[in-house]
Amino acid sequence: MGDSTVVQVALEDALHLGVLSSRIHVVWALAAGGRMGVGNDPRYLKATCFDPFPFPVCAFDDAERIRQLGEQLDAHRKRQQGAHPGLTITGMYNVLEKLRAGAELTAKERVIHEQGLVSVLKQIHDELDAAVFAAYGWPVTLSDEEILERLVALNHERAEEEKRGSVRWLRPEF
Repeated sequence: MGDSTVVQVALEDALHLGVLSSRIHVVWALAAGGRMGVGNDPRYLKATCFDPFPFPVCAFDDAERIRQLGEQLDAHRKRQQGAHPGLTITGMYNVLEKLRAGAELTAKERVIHEQGLVSVLKQIHDELDAAVFAAYGWPVTLSDEEILERLVALNHERAEEEKRGSVRWLRPEF
């Protein structure tokens, strides 16, 4: 019996990794996903976080930029974890959140920052966020609430398109 809490997204195009790693998708997933455990931790649910998420319809240049940044993100994380076997994605992103909040890092977090080159990770994410916002044609200054409002409206727009027979597949060859 499989574990229904494991979500795998097997898409070969780093464009999708880039979009799914963006602030826009994180805001969506945190609002649409579930919660679990004592800490009420966020839970990514395929049916509510991935399936209805309205991916941007990208111009060629926007898609190439997001793809390039998605590949950079993947390579950076793999390279730093390969060089430091005890380094975890969770640790890097916890330090990233503290950096973004302007909080002081503990000694352990400073080691993670150094090993994970978390400032580089932040730069890649900042560039990725800007590229994904550009693909949607939205300003990067949107609040989380405004992002959700726009995504919900876009989701409804796409649902109407599907009713008329126009379906935007992630893998159009199918």
